Amino acid sequence: MIKFTNIGTEASLPRLYPEIEQFYEQKLKFHRINVSDNLVLSAVELKAPQGAPGTSLQDSSNTLVIVPGRAETEHKYAELLYHLQDTGLRVLVCFVRGQGQSSMVLYDSNKCHVERFLHYRHDLENILSYLDVGPNFKLLGFSLGGLISMEFCFNTTYPYKPQAVALIAPFLGINMPFSPKVVYPILKILCNIRAFALAYTPHGKEYQRIPFEENFHSHSPVRYNLYHDYYASHPQLALAGPTYKFVKCCMQAQGRLHKRKSRFTFPMLCLSAGADNVVSTQAAQEFCREHSHDPVPPIFELIPHAYHDILNESDNYRNEPLLKALNFLFNGTTDLSYLAEMAAEQTSDQASAPEAPARAPKEPKRPAEDEDELVLLGDAPRIPKD
Repeated sequence: MIKFTNIGTEASLPRLYPEIEQFYEQKLKFHRINVSDNLVLSAVELKAPQGAPGTSLQDSSNTLVIVPGRAETEHKYAELLYHLQDTGLRVLVCFVRGQGQSSMVLYDSNKCHVERFLHYRHDLENILSYLDVGPNFKLLGFSLGGLISMEFCFNTTYPYKPQAVALIAPFLGINMPFSPKVVYPILKILCNIRAFALAYTPHGKEYQRIPFEENFHSHSPVRYNLYHDYYASHPQLALAGPTYKFVKCCMQAQGRLHKRKSRFTFPMLCLSAGADNVVSTQAAQEFCREHSHDPVPPIFELIPHAYHDILNESDNYRNEPLLKALNFLFNGTTDLSYLAEMAAEQTSDQASAPEAPARAPKEPKRPAEDEDELVLLGDAPRIPKD
């Protein structure tokens, strides 16, 4: 059993941030995968200790593959990877075309665009093949990465499928006032007009930082601001809004999920945000309900009041869901009672520790001949540990 205990806190993040930055720059491996003259894919790897079991092409049971959401960067995963470095896992964060530092789809624009959704699946297959990911790996998909993960699981030609899957705020439906059955046929016709297909959707535009008080992605000011501060210093990585063709391709993939006869024969956990204004939580719940009679029914759990960006959320919306997802993938359970047990053990150890000897009474202060003698090393204030 792998005991996941610490994935970061808002309180410690400002203090640890310089160390996390150093870890990101020096300890992670950045892959640039040349698929063709026109396509380079990006992946970032947290390497496992040399000889660690479950991290090879023959057995990847201790390998975690993460498929990020739309408009994310490699750097967004620095905090999580930093806190996973002592688990012995191999962790791969894989960016399909148009995402992260992978090749943009449109040569003259950073619009979020794709011509066919299956291109995303092919990109993930190419990354897994290049990085020698074998049987029994674990798959974690966030937002758009959740939809790509489902497309991969049910339609891949890759020789190995994941042993378990966790989806966080998956993009299995769009928040909109009209039914997809009404919107999709209209969108399909209009996307035959190239200028329309490449145009921004009504809410799409170039990247622009929204004040924290107006955002609906995160309740955490520290994580939200650090995330967008990084874009401020790396503007070339800021992906713009989606095109109509991107939305049409995603809706097509979502429709295929409902029509396909595939059934879950592997464990799947779906964690959806209760106050998600980006993707449809109801669609994710309905998808899981449709498969409730499968050989291995998927598990659906709601994160009440959480915004969409769980990875950048405040601790009360972020940490328990992430710990549940990791435990589900590698330990087969969402039970986190071991955390309470470990806390109780620590308390017990502290209570049974021998008492410190009583301090000798202080000697009366003697008059100081030099002002510097008033500042003694033993009188320096102690810095509390987090």
